[in-house]
Amino acid sequence: MDVIPNEEMLLILTEKGYLKRMNPNTFNLQHRGTIGKSVGKMRNNDSMSDFIVCQTHDHVLYFSDKGIVYSARAYKIPECTRTAAGTPLVQLLSLPDGEKITSIVPVSKFCEDQYLVMLTVNGYIKKVPLNAFSAIRSTGIISIRLAPGDELKWVRLCGDDDLVALASQNGMVIVNTCNKLRSHSSRSTRGVVAMRLKEDDKMAAMDVIPSTIHTMPEKYSSRVDSSPPWLLFIAENGFGKRVSLNAFRQSLFNRRGMRGYKLPEDCRLAAVFVVGDPTDDDGSDEQVVLVSHGGTVNRIKVKDISIQGRAAKGVILMRLEHAGKIQSASLISAAAAEEIIMED
Repeated sequence: MDVIPNEEMLLILTEKGYLKRMNPNTFNLQHRGTIGKSVGKMRNNDSMSDFIVCQTHDHVLYFSDKGIVYSARAYKIPECTRTAAGTPLVQLLSLPDGEKITSIVPVSKFCEDQYLVMLTVNGYIKKVPLNAFSAIRSTGIISIRLAPGDELKWVRLCGDDDLVALASQNGMVIVNTCNKLRSHSSRSTRGVVAMRLKEDDKMAAMDVIPSTIHTMPEKYSSRVDSSPPWLLFIAENGFGKRVSLNAFRQSLFNRRGMRGYKLPEDCRLAAVFVVGDPTDDDGSDEQVVLVSHGGTVNRIKVKDISIQGRAAKGVILMRLEHAGKIQSASLISAAAAEEIIMED
């Protein structure tokens, strides 16, 4: 491994279980509201599932919809071009038939003060120490016990002082500190209820706000400013907006939450990300990558997305007349964005 450079890389996961490892320079910057650039060749009826940035030396944890976690070094994933179809995950992992990878977490070091927070589609949340996953056998290990009909969808790294932001498909939001979640030493437990969902609602996203960038008070104030950090909302219809974190109060888990996005009746929330660094006076250098059901990719600057209130409908981020709805959205960090070729 010492002879392998520890470089930035992109991992793209498709719904049908193909994985692509690419150089970050593969995609050029697009303007807000443009159609975008194709992510490349995909199998028939396949679409994008996840799009992350990591280092070649990282341990990559692969979490399945069944609550099983697998592990492999990032450099073991074959590098390919944008037009390549990718490598089937069954060639990299011992995946049983019918099991699907839903979340990928790169880990540089298994620290004792770090946790993995897991969220299921039906609204169960669980916190497990990161070092519980430092030794994973090739056939995988259980990470969470699931109720019938539920599936594991989101997994994030988190510290006790960090904030966890949850959002439902109907636009409801809960923000609370990670230390309000009890750490489970047993990997085979189910966790607790994250959000009380209405009958027609499911969870849509989870992200973490590092303690180093937030000053969110425990007591809510009606006086809201537009300073960072923000929650970046992406709707299925290609609209999006930034909302200041201070527009929300810290809400207990197992509640309905606050309205974060007022969506049309036929539209759902696709993703929510934490963006913006309060120490950056020039605005956020982060970029968001939007992927449509047809595999079209659009990458735009986060600072070009309007800051609005919780009830606003947002602005057009990607035109979808011929590309269906937003399938997935991923955030490229400011550090990674600096390495990517930009064009005006």
